[in-house]
Amino acid sequence: MRALENTPVRLELTSSDLTTARETLEGPFASGRFDARPVRDRPFSFRHAAVGDTAMTLRETRFAGHLGGGLAPHDEYVVAWMQSGTGSFTEGRDETEFTSGTPVLLPLETDYSFAFDDFVQKCVHFRTTDLERVAAEREGAAPGRLHFDRRATPTPAAIRAWWNTLALVSRTVTDPEVSPLLASEMSRLAAVALLQLYPYRSADLPPQLQAPRNARMRTAVEYVHAHAHLPITSTDIAKAADLSLRALQEGFQRTFDLAPTAYLRQVRLDRAHDELRSAAPGATSVATVARTWGFAHLGRFSASYMERFGEYPRETLAS
Repeated sequence: MRALENTPVRLELTSSDLTTARETLEGPFASGRFDARPVRDRPFSFRHAAVGDTAMTLRETRFAGHLGGGLAPHDEYVVAWMQSGTGSFTEGRDETEFTSGTPVLLPLETDYSFAFDDFVQKCVHFRTTDLERVAAEREGAAPGRLHFDRRATPTPAAIRAWWNTLALVSRTVTDPEVSPLLASEMSRLAAVALLQLYPYRSADLPPQLQAPRNARMRTAVEYVHAHAHLPITSTDIAKAADLSLRALQEGFQRTFDLAPTAYLRQVRLDRAHDELRSAAPGATSVATVARTWGFAHLGRFSASYMERFGEYPRETLAS
């Protein structure tokens, strides 16, 4: 996969305006829904700084107030940690509280909500394609979506390596005269540090798709997994993988014994299963989840779900 061009990012903003704060923080997330407000009748203040490039950006936010909201699946791997204040995020039934000085990898492919009060937070944003390319180079495989075990506790050695790397990266990329080549190397070093911080695996793919010669089919499959929440078609998948429709159909039949659209439905069933399994009691319904993942006919959805998972969706939701 050819590396994308990088555009420098340099931003520093101080404001006492809630709308400015909300819009600034929503900026990197097209799917963001943020709510900013003052607390305890104290004056609101906000400072945000970002430096790096479109491959990797270091961000710091100082927020004298309350910030809440939610995010849908997005296109950046984000590691965040608190320096002061309180904060947490909730993904399905699981709530994670930030501990001062402890790096946390945020969800990428699922919805989650968050709440912060009077906080100072730092983040590192990685463009998905760049982090995945670094992982592929380390593994000797074609690039693809990474699945991190975010519940794992990083080892002390991995955390030390993370902080030491971030110190070097920060000193380097904050220099206004840093060259594009050196900035790219800093991005790679930070990516390696993240890959050592949390265990990960590549997407569950047939072994033959791991071979570099099948990179286009792997790209097609990864595109399906990354965009299953969107109204994509076989034409979209073929275009993303630079394949003809015929080659795409033949590739999916050969690899999965399925048409591309059938494989897409299967991935969406898996996502619906994950959402039902992690949903908080009373938070959703089978019909809502089915519609979210493009299944208009509830009876057919339930039948397909039963065939794939051995239980009805209502049973998963009640468990």
